[in-house]
Amino acid sequence: MKFNTVLHELRSAKNVGMIARSHLSFGGDFLILIGDENKWNFKGGPSTYTRKINEVEKLLFFKNFDDFIAWNKNEYTNIAVEIADNAILSSEYNYPENCNIILGNEGTGLEKSIIEKCDQTITIPQFGNIGSLNVAVSASIVLYELNKNRPISKIKGAKFS
Repeated sequence: MKFNTVLHELRSAKNVGMIARSHLSFGGDFLILIGDENKWNFKGGPSTYTRKINEVEKLLFFKNFDDFIAWNKNEYTNIAVEIADNAILSSEYNYPENCNIILGNEGTGLEKSIIEKCDQTITIPQFGNIGSLNVAVSASIVLYELNKNRPISKIKGAKFS
């Protein structure tokens, strides 16, 4: 199993950092940042995201979603994480062998035009009166769901294998 975590137009260095940490913890392949590359140069440099960002061996930048799709070349299933009417619950989704987990920015999520370019949309069930979860929390939940049936011994460098 290979998966990439794709962040589209995130605004918070703290969220990027928390997601990078979860990406590494769950054995992710590429951490992909989409948006103007200068936008990712938070004050304080990459260490602003997290001390662990230096451990992300495969960090990619794409200016826009279409450039990302061109790179992807149908090698991965593109899975949008968004609150949407036709979304499958993240806990019930049968995650494919190779996939991109795509998360949108903290304020607006993923644009409809991006969701339409994805193969599937999943959502996290919520039971309270809040509009949505924090994007870093959402990423961690989805990455857990993606990996929950994965044998720990199969994860490269797994701490608990």
